Amino acid sequence: MAPHALSKTGIHRVILATIMAGILAGLGAIGFHFIANHLDEVLVIWAAKRPLYVIGIPTLGLCLIGLLLQFAPEARLGGVREVLEALHRGAGKVGLIRLLNVVASGLVLAFGGSVGPEGPMVQLGAVAGSQAGQLFGLSGRHLRTLVRAGTAAGVAAAFRSPAGGVLLVLEIFGAKLDRDLTAIATAAGLGYLLRTTLLGDAYPFRPTAPQEPLPILTLLTAIPLMGLLAAPAGHLFISMFRAMPRFFPTAIPLWLRVTLGGLIIGVLGVWFPQVLSAGYPTILAGLHGQFTVSLFVVLLLLKMFATSVTFGSGAVGGLFAPTLVMGSLFGGAFGFGLHAIWPEAAPQPELFVLLGMIVMFGSIVKGYLSGLLMIADMSGCYHQLLLPGIIAGGISYLVSWQLHDTSVFGLALNNSSDTMEND
Repeated sequence: MAPHALSKTGIHRVILATIMAGILAGLGAIGFHFIANHLDEVLVIWAAKRPLYVIGIPTLGLCLIGLLLQFAPEARLGGVREVLEALHRGAGKVGLIRLLNVVASGLVLAFGGSVGPEGPMVQLGAVAGSQAGQLFGLSGRHLRTLVRAGTAAGVAAAFRSPAGGVLLVLEIFGAKLDRDLTAIATAAGLGYLLRTTLLGDAYPFRPTAPQEPLPILTLLTAIPLMGLLAAPAGHLFISMFRAMPRFFPTAIPLWLRVTLGGLIIGVLGVWFPQVLSAGYPTILAGLHGQFTVSLFVVLLLLKMFATSVTFGSGAVGGLFAPTLVMGSLFGGAFGFGLHAIWPEAAPQPELFVLLGMIVMFGSIVKGYLSGLLMIADMSGCYHQLLLPGIIAGGISYLVSWQLHDTSVFGLALNNSSDTMEND
């Protein structure tokens, strides 16, 4: 059979499996939102005026998660690396046991750990795609396509960005520009539609005021500079992220390490609650200009530290949302700082908060084009972001490879293997 051939009797199975994967990933994203985000909001409101509770919730909550991870090792397996492992070596088979990681990640997020929902959605989408494909008797390349389709649907639902979900599987998960991309795009569209139709939150980062395109002089000067600065900022986080596990010796039981990480996060949260959990309210506060330039910088460094501590202690969760928060803080510091010294170059500094997410996503995750489309989708600022995002994001992405030759997930530039498609 030719590499891209599919019998007429089998095409209906691919179509049905694709539809099922997209729907399951969309419904999973909705369920995750209600469990993780609503529980997080309830706990934050409850603890808002009780400093000891702010410390206690992450400490006790992550202690429980640590015990789960200690005595159920399967819950540790999940996220980008594990999905890639299933694609490369597991023939596209992702077991239901991986949902334990989704649950554990959601609880870490709810209890204030500096993680995000998108990583678990990658895992949940991969499970949905794999199970749907196996249910309809798919195997080999077609099953791997369904895993990528489910992953794209999970990302599209979590980020509210179908185009971003498709590009992410192209940049990170080894998809190709061939007819298989049709199934991936279809699933991503279905996941997005379910999420936004039922929850009505299609543009979570839309600025309150209409944004105008940046001046040409800004595009030629400040935007390239922003890209150049984003690469070392991303490198700082990756270095911190990789070094942090050394401060949590493996001689200490895992549950105790995760508890200690929760304690550190809780103490930080007393003075800087903006670093807790996924941090989307922090992005909105930056968009509304509620931080000074110095506070943008302080929160950026603390978010890097909080995220490194959460993962370094052994907790699980997604890295995409913390990366976006870091990017928004970096962009806010740059944009509002530029506005203070050269107002004409940054007449609407909140636009740089969005641009910061694009350049940091490219530097840390190594998702240059996917980050660009995701932020454009989430904000609705396509015309205002695409050109500066292409310039600054491209510079950040290229320079970042010179500073660290892998992404934060440890993925090298040539992470996808052509050999696994030849069956």
